[in-house]
Amino acid sequence: MKILRTDGAGEDYANERLKIVRSTLNYFSINHIHLLHDHKGTLTVVWEKLPSVDDKKKIVEIWETMCEYEINHKLLTLSDL
Repeated sequence: MKILRTDGAGEDYANERLKIVRSTLNYFSINHIHLLHDHKGTLTVVWEKLPSVDDKKKIVEIWETMCEYEINHKLLTLSDL
């Protein structure tokens, strides 16, 4: 699972809160995510396969612990590779 944080200044691959989110998702065995992208507090989750309702709910709960509430979900396509 890749992580990427962007803001107005460009890309940053060393974002601590995304590392925490990734570790928590791994703990809960949610491992079919290609990319977690944080852009100004909006999390985009790029899934490798269609997520379950429970998977989405768990990500919402985890992201809310970071005091953030905006999440977009995308399914991985060839253009994302």
